[in-house]
Amino acid sequence: MILYLSSQQHTNLLDFLAEKEDALPIKKMTGNFMLKQFVIYDMRNFSHCTELVLDRIAFGDEDRDFAQAIEEFLTMYNARITVICEGLKESDPLCRALLDAGVGNIVTDVEIRGMQEEIMQSLSSQGMTRYEPKEQKKTERKGERYRFMADGVRIAMISSQSRIGTTTMALGFTAWLGNAGASVAYVEKNASGIIPYLSDAYEMDEEAGGYRLEKMWYGTQTPDAGFHFLLEDYGTGRQETDADILLLVCGTKPYEIVHTMKLLKQYETRAAFVLCPFVESALQDTYVEAFQTDYHKVFFLEYQPDCMNGSPNAKIFKNIIERYIAGE
Repeated sequence: MILYLSSQQHTNLLDFLAEKEDALPIKKMTGNFMLKQFVIYDMRNFSHCTELVLDRIAFGDEDRDFAQAIEEFLTMYNARITVICEGLKESDPLCRALLDAGVGNIVTDVEIRGMQEEIMQSLSSQGMTRYEPKEQKKTERKGERYRFMADGVRIAMISSQSRIGTTTMALGFTAWLGNAGASVAYVEKNASGIIPYLSDAYEMDEEAGGYRLEKMWYGTQTPDAGFHFLLEDYGTGRQETDADILLLVCGTKPYEIVHTMKLLKQYETRAAFVLCPFVESALQDTYVEAFQTDYHKVFFLEYQPDCMNGSPNAKIFKNIIERYIAGE
């Protein structure tokens, strides 16, 4: 999906894209914005967007703050950015700041037709090629560590049906928490029986009726104390849980929707994160509209081939437990 933050002057500038075959859906927001505030407080609601188009005149930030907010955005999100700034010259300080921030899609033409041609270049697979933006490193890199203000925070993960990757994601979340500096217990609340296989494969040490691997403990009984987080993997069990964080793993294929809606209905008045694996980016906005409510926040999981490596979904995992992070 394309998220377009526009001024009143350019509100219809991207409408021509709707006529293109296989065009991405566009979410348009028109008004006056402060980009720094939007990145901090609002962008998490649009984390499924793949393209972010910013109309410079819609933002009240100073040029330096505008470019800095973009740089911060690019360390946290995977969306590609296009900036519309009529008449901007390569010699202008803002152009240099945008390139240094990692933005290479800069629309500068002053005529509508020319602007639309540059927008098409920017949204193409290769993007605009006239500039050489600085490559930025992601903040959410493997090994990022935090300080946590948490004591026995219970995270319950429940699946709408079997074999859609719930346990893989639960183990990945556990591994990410451990690598990020948290003490965490993975508690197998389903009948999969995977823990002995994990203990053998990773040569875990026996401890307290379970197995330990560095800061991570794996077992079938919830520990009484000693962990920042307790991640309970219920599988398809419809447990009434009083967990602090509820995660609902839901499929989106036609034959999975009936199971997904049943699960969402069961927990319709419970605050929960709805995690959807294997969803094409062009369809994500459709499922946000279908699943997201005042109680349910939708995220789309990236492919995670290694069950003990949660880094592909680090951004989502951090968002889920962000209120318990005291600092980096």
